[in-house]
Amino acid sequence: MSSRNRGGTSAKPRRNLVLKTLGLAIVGIALIGLVFSSLFSSDQNTASELVFGSYGNKDIVYRYNNSFGNAVGHSLDKYNLNVNQDDRIYSFVHRLAWQEAYNSVVYLTAIKYYLDRSGYLPSSRAVDRRIIEYDRYQTDGEFDEKLYLSVPPEVRQNDRELARDQLSISTWTWDILDSQYHSEAQMDFLWDMAAQENTYDYVIIPFSEFPEQRVIEYGQENSKLFSTLPLSRITVESEEKARELMAQYGEKGETPESFALLAREFSQDSYAEEAGSMGETDFYLIDELIGEENADSVYKLMEGEIAGPFETEYGWIIFRSDGALSTLNPAERVQDIRAYMMENELGIVEDAVLERANELRAKAGDSSAFLSAMLKEGFEIEKSHSFPINYGADSLLGGSPEDSDDAALNGTASSDEFWKSIVKLTEVGAVSQPVVLNNAVGIFVLTSSRKKDRDDFWKEKVKSEIARSRQNYFSTAVLNESELYDDRFSDVYDQNFPRQG
Repeated sequence: MSSRNRGGTSAKPRRNLVLKTLGLAIVGIALIGLVFSSLFSSDQNTASELVFGSYGNKDIVYRYNNSFGNAVGHSLDKYNLNVNQDDRIYSFVHRLAWQEAYNSVVYLTAIKYYLDRSGYLPSSRAVDRRIIEYDRYQTDGEFDEKLYLSVPPEVRQNDRELARDQLSISTWTWDILDSQYHSEAQMDFLWDMAAQENTYDYVIIPFSEFPEQRVIEYGQENSKLFSTLPLSRITVESEEKARELMAQYGEKGETPESFALLAREFSQDSYAEEAGSMGETDFYLIDELIGEENADSVYKLMEGEIAGPFETEYGWIIFRSDGALSTLNPAERVQDIRAYMMENELGIVEDAVLERANELRAKAGDSSAFLSAMLKEGFEIEKSHSFPINYGADSLLGGSPEDSDDAALNGTASSDEFWKSIVKLTEVGAVSQPVVLNNAVGIFVLTSSRKKDRDDFWKEKVKSEIARSRQNYFSTAVLNESELYDDRFSDVYDQNFPRQG
């Protein structure tokens, strides 16, 4: 009797089996997805074939009872399409399920292509061993030869093809993903990076703290940008049509009514519903549309005059002045000017907020004094989650500054400036230099630093994550970069599901 069947089996082999199973399960789920699980369940109804593309010399074929068909069924079941088939949600989810299944089969096809090129083919004996495990051929948990022989030959052949696919994928998974060697030094290095976790108190100074007086001053210095003129417009697809409408406007007396009628009938933009009226319009908006020189000619128009046509990415535009030019009173338009600066002059705002952050930081000699000063200034003290030095939020290393619900920290995981500021904080109480975040400036204080205990499953987690990463690289290469891949999914899907398409 083998040792695994004895009552005295040691805990270590069992533990190793658990770890290995855990690793393979994680990798298996990531690798095979819908297709691998679908190989066990093949409804044998027949249907015409649909070729959705190819990889190398292998067509990606849909049949109701092949891997693609089973993957589609599995995906549709997962999404539980219990909505009316006329519903747009149904159309969207139906296509999503098919696309998901298709991507899985493309991936499977690519693996089979490379396995074929390597000369690999599962033996008949290996396929036999797989077949006898199928529930459809078992009676009371044992393989039933009579039951197997009673099934139509084409069904048995289909099952053998599916079993061969499954064995091929299992071999590829083991050889390419699971059997990689990782040295102890590599494991120790990764653990040292993951184990050291820090927490921080921090203060966020939003760009909205940019002083109102500075906004007004900017408006005064750039008053031309915010001068307004009531305008109407007509947008058409050709210069010839635009000039024809300009002539008609002149022939009809150049009245507001005549321009409005032409706009309603011929204009091809959203303002047509308003008879072409744009209302009071800032100079900078027209500047962005047709350039400063052309915008100058528009803002010199007297009421009733027209200018153009001007070529834009939206078509050819004619403008009409509906009134007199209004000059800017910056104090009355602070919000508008601030919004413009946030869109077009972010550097000015950023520099000013950084300057204030540096002044506030300089006032305090240590972390407690700094935090007290910030509270007096009206800022809240936030607390981060615990996370390691983990540039790019690598899943091998665990946490990330973005694990917080604070939107101001979005993007910090891949921010060079953020990490350059944070890694310098090696002693509890150290205060960072101000760092630019999302429309804000942050200052961080290291409040604690701890080293986690190494858990029993660390090595298996590392191997699984590395395998998952290798799989992702392969998948990206297959779906986005390979010249061997001919993707015809959209065309074939839309031809066969016109309503969903």
